[in-house]
Amino acid sequence: MTPDILAAQQQRNHRIIVWVLIGLTLLGLASRLYLAWRTNQTLPDTPARLAGDEPGYERFAYDLLNGYFFERPGRTPVYPFFIAGCYAIFGRSPASVVYVQAFLGATIIPLTFILARRFTGPQSSLVAAGLVAINPSLIHHVRLLQTEVLYTPLILLTVLGLLRALEQPQWQNFSLAGALLAITNLCRPTGMLLPAIVPLLMPRQWHFKRKIALFLAYLGAIIIITAPWTYHNYRTHKTFLIYSVSTALLWQGSPEFYHLAYEKLPKRHIVQIWREELNPARNGGHNAFTIEGDRYFTKRAIASILREPAVYLWYCLQKAVFFWLGNPVSDWPDHAMFNVDVMRRFFSLQQIVCILAVRIFPVIAALGMIVLRHRWREFLPLLAVCGYFTLFHALTYTEVRHSEPLHPILAVVIATAAGELQRRLKLISQ
Repeated sequence: MTPDILAAQQQRNHRIIVWVLIGLTLLGLASRLYLAWRTNQTLPDTPARLAGDEPGYERFAYDLLNGYFFERPGRTPVYPFFIAGCYAIFGRSPASVVYVQAFLGATIIPLTFILARRFTGPQSSLVAAGLVAINPSLIHHVRLLQTEVLYTPLILLTVLGLLRALEQPQWQNFSLAGALLAITNLCRPTGMLLPAIVPLLMPRQWHFKRKIALFLAYLGAIIIITAPWTYHNYRTHKTFLIYSVSTALLWQGSPEFYHLAYEKLPKRHIVQIWREELNPARNGGHNAFTIEGDRYFTKRAIASILREPAVYLWYCLQKAVFFWLGNPVSDWPDHAMFNVDVMRRFFSLQQIVCILAVRIFPVIAALGMIVLRHRWREFLPLLAVCGYFTLFHALTYTEVRHSEPLHPILAVVIATAAGELQRRLKLISQ
């Protein structure tokens, strides 16, 4: 085959891959727009449709448009700014936000392809993009006014920025990676300690001074972007608060909560516990969304952990599993994990299939890493990011929605492992 013919064939293959990726992105967009449309057909286009964490984000956004700049410490600014931007264009319309989120949610499809291309070939990368395009949980994010739909592409950009910095170790790349993480943390602050793993990912052969300089560039960008928000918190609340209050996150991961949620009968849903134990009208006036209330529950959590460290350790081990497979207190009906008979009382057969498919997704990814165990060093940054969030939520509290923004990373692992198995089968057949 002549070089000209080979070049023409490569160009044709490249065009095919681009068109397939465009098709997958449009498929993912269509499914998200359809869910947005169906959701808006059944709910009013007012804040009355919102539940759970949604009213808090919506209220912050509405207050922004009325001249009130985050006067309460309960949330970080990025997602409320996003909602406020939608409101500035379309008016106070949660339905419009859902439609915009459909487009935002579709961005993770090409981003997943770009991430996968760092580890595998174009065909397997398309598989990863396809898994993200049809992932029911990622599609479901668009219908709720919660951070996941924005946090997922931000996590992907953060990981891509970190990989580029490690591959091209220049201070500009590390500064960009730090800036991306800072913006991600201002959307959801659970990655605030993620910089601690960055020095561990730097190659051993790098000189120590070089590591320090690059890490300082990474950390400096985080500080520069985060500092205005931290200063706002200090000026408004007269206390040092980097991001926001944790809303009793550690207490919900303490032995005291464990006994309430998993041992005391009748077993209660997380919403019931919030209405009873975290209700200021019933707990002596301690509001977890205030600085005082959050500190009160943090002190209670620490006391509970010190009182029963063995129970806390056992609970942490369970939460490491709940992070990926779902927490019985919030993600499974009647606390019954993978119990189809119980699920049939609450969901249709189609919904059950989708839920189970998503919940076993991390298991398939774990099996994929077994296939790719000889390449574990190459995948170390991805494993470190997933391990960090697993550990963070194992020590505090978790629901399955906390791990769903990491599903594109799992898709990359699964697609790469599938491509590796295909390659091995071809070698065997030859």
